[in-house]
Amino acid sequence: MGQKRVDKEDFKTHAVFLADDIWALNASGAAAYLQLALKAQHYQSLAILIPGEKDFLKVVSRPLEGVSKWLFQIGMIWTKELEQNITHSGMNIGKLHGVKYVQVVFPLLNILCLHLLLLLIIIIIDSLLRRRAILEQLVLERTKNLRDSERRFHDLVNLLPEMVFEIDTDGNITYANKEAQCRLGFKWEKTEKHNLFSYIVEKEGTTVRERFQKALQDGNTDLKEFKAKGGDGTSFPLLLCAASITDGEHIVGARVIGIDITERHRLEEQLLKDQKMKAIGLMAGGVAHDLNNILSGIVSYPELLLLDQAKDSPMKGPLETIRKAGMDASEVVADLLTVARGVIAEREIVAPNDLIREYLVSPDFQELCTRHPLVSIEPVLDSELCNIACSAIYVRKCLMNLITNAVEAISRHGILRIKTENRVVTAREQEQWQLPSQGQYTKITVSDTGVGIAQAEIQHIFEPFYTKKVMGRSGTGLGLAVVWNIVRDHGGTVNVRSSSAGTTFDMYFPSVAEPRVSAATERDWRELKGKGEAILVVDDEPRQRDVATKLLQSLEYETFVVSSGEEALEYLTINSVDVLLLDMLMAPGQYNGRQTYEEVLKMHPGQKAIIASGYAEDEDVRVTLEMGAGGFIAKPYTLEQLGTTLQTVLCA
Repeated sequence: MGQKRVDKEDFKTHAVFLADDIWALNASGAAAYLQLALKAQHYQSLAILIPGEKDFLKVVSRPLEGVSKWLFQIGMIWTKELEQNITHSGMNIGKLHGVKYVQVVFPLLNILCLHLLLLLIIIIIDSLLRRRAILEQLVLERTKNLRDSERRFHDLVNLLPEMVFEIDTDGNITYANKEAQCRLGFKWEKTEKHNLFSYIVEKEGTTVRERFQKALQDGNTDLKEFKAKGGDGTSFPLLLCAASITDGEHIVGARVIGIDITERHRLEEQLLKDQKMKAIGLMAGGVAHDLNNILSGIVSYPELLLLDQAKDSPMKGPLETIRKAGMDASEVVADLLTVARGVIAEREIVAPNDLIREYLVSPDFQELCTRHPLVSIEPVLDSELCNIACSAIYVRKCLMNLITNAVEAISRHGILRIKTENRVVTAREQEQWQLPSQGQYTKITVSDTGVGIAQAEIQHIFEPFYTKKVMGRSGTGLGLAVVWNIVRDHGGTVNVRSSSAGTTFDMYFPSVAEPRVSAATERDWRELKGKGEAILVVDDEPRQRDVATKLLQSLEYETFVVSSGEEALEYLTINSVDVLLLDMLMAPGQYNGRQTYEEVLKMHPGQKAIIASGYAEDEDVRVTLEMGAGGFIAKPYTLEQLGTTLQTVLCA
């Protein structure tokens, strides 16, 4: 209704404006106005009717096109007729007749388009806001990830056991991880300058700079070894590897990795030492068997001759000297085998204080004191000292070697101190002293106030044949090597400290809670005689067969001898014996002791046997003992050792 009233008011207004032109019959002026109204208000046609001339003036709009035509055809646009009298000075002079398009859809479309436009703007703004929020979230996440990655990289670099640096082209450190700061002894700050090359020993500084510049230009990242100065003032071998840092095409610095290879050098030295020990082992194994067979005659024949000598016989002294010389020579061979192959012996519970007291009253120690009368002995023995599980003879050898060295290191007046104590070793001490494990240890310390050992020599003193003494007169070069091997084979370690005020050796042995077993008293050889039991001696050495025969006959055993394992098997095919005295190593091509015993057991299960060898206890000896052999006796053996072992095996 509102639009209809508006259309009528508009039409009445047109009639008023046209009144003057119609009164004056000004058709052109009226036509111009009608054309304007036709276009402005969407009329299909406008006509002026006057009395006497029915079609005075008529204007028609162009036909509808496009969407408007389509909307007209489907009835969405229609027409309506309007009519209004034209008056002038109260007189009716004509009529204005018009047909107008009714375009209801177009305003709705305009409103809809406006709303759609507003909605689109809102959607775009909302989308932009959402996208901005997402971008901000992504930025926050990526910033967090970047920080986490940077922190992770920083933590990983600081956890590395290697030193990591970033340096400029002059070598100034722009970044250093914790390992680098700790090892080189500085605290990196951005405000302070530390030059990497200043931590290289002076004689290699120029070389490092030249190689560094060359590496930056060539892109060479090979590892190079140099000597660096640590924070503790000592130098250490350092492997350096550098990669250039570029800004565009310009090199602005380098990233450097430094590897402390002190441990690698130590392992290389240990490998060389092991190879040296292996070579010594091969040498010792090659000569020990033959040498001990030869020594058997030097030890055993004087012993047999002494059995027939009167107490006041003039031959007794020379024979004892020969026998002792043979035993001393066998000890040297035993030392060589100890260094080469370690200690393989039965362990017993021993009180170290008792071993020390026994040695301090021994003839060997008394003779040492006689040669060095100005040396004072100060034993400080812990009354609550824990026992150790060891081979007493070998630990006594350690004491003897260390005490002898200590006394001989004192030129005139001086003090020898022997101290024992219980010691609980912590994890840090275990690593520092290279002990197998933490726990309770029994510590034996031997110290002197002698001239001391030069620091350059300390790292070599445990090597075989390394000695500052006159070889062959006051030492063999095996003493400290023997100490080292014995202590290590017992699960302990030995440390040395030395200065101009003297030298101290600390031996650590694992403690045990078991009480000591009372030592067996020495027996008279006459108590070791047999009762005519049959003993078969199997040995490829004629001298050794002869020695064994005479010793066994002295002990009143019935003795038979063969020169090989094959002969032993042939003999035992038709005979039987109470005990085999079986050599472990025989001439190439023959059965050794283990193989011979394996075949014997097939013929005589449970056959008793004693293994004899001038070499050492090895895997074949262990296997043979596990098969049932009752004992092992090392060549050269004495009358007492042979008699005791036979009684033990026969009574088993």
